[in-house]
Amino acid sequence: MVIALTTLIPLCVPFERRKEAARGGATFNGEQKCWMAPRDKLDALLPFVPYRYRPDREAPYIRPWMVPQALWGFNLRAFLAPEDWNRIRKDAYARSGSRCRVCGGRGPQWPVEADEGWAYDDERRIQTLKGVISLCPDCHGVRHWGKTMTEDRQDAALAWMAEVNGWNHTEAARCGDQAMKQWHTRSRHTDWQCDISWAIRTYSVVPIRDGETLARELNRKFVRQAQTRVGVRAGHITHIEHLTRER
Repeated sequence: MVIALTTLIPLCVPFERRKEAARGGATFNGEQKCWMAPRDKLDALLPFVPYRYRPDREAPYIRPWMVPQALWGFNLRAFLAPEDWNRIRKDAYARSGSRCRVCGGRGPQWPVEADEGWAYDDERRIQTLKGVISLCPDCHGVRHWGKTMTEDRQDAALAWMAEVNGWNHTEAARCGDQAMKQWHTRSRHTDWQCDISWAIRTYSVVPIRDGETLARELNRKFVRQAQTRVGVRAGHITHIEHLTRER
């Protein structure tokens, strides 16, 4: 999925705000099923402009943001009832007009996926949820760099990270290496905590009683899957195997 940097760019317009977008100068492209606007006329449309095209933002627009191994499985899908998680993720899709908030694109099989934005307190070791946005599968693959690597899709993800950020291959690879180094550092600790109070406040949801137990079961499952998928390649120990042996 490649979006050329042409005169017109895609916009993330919620259905209920389409009139606002039209007043700001956006037009609807029926063939692409997308609101679009000229790159030099975005002042009135900034709320709808993907991060990649916003004049007030700088690269990186998308980069790996890896979850420490001890927190794999600790997410809203584990902690909430299915109907609550579905409501949150569908709201993220609706807010962006079912387009990627980073690049404005859509996936070939399914348009967008929900991405949980986490902040990390490395001193207290707390992972705090800051929001949920919609990403296309390509941008989501960059975000979840570790999963992408275990599925052997890193080359495509690296090329997409370079494309969206306007980088060369070396710059994108350096960003991936930095993310992996950070993941190593954080994954040495097993006492991470997970804070989903943003979802509780924003959507008035109540975590399910067995959410943490489910998250821990998922964590063990995901670690086993990663070890099976990655194994030892080309005669060297992988990142997953390395951490397992350290512990």
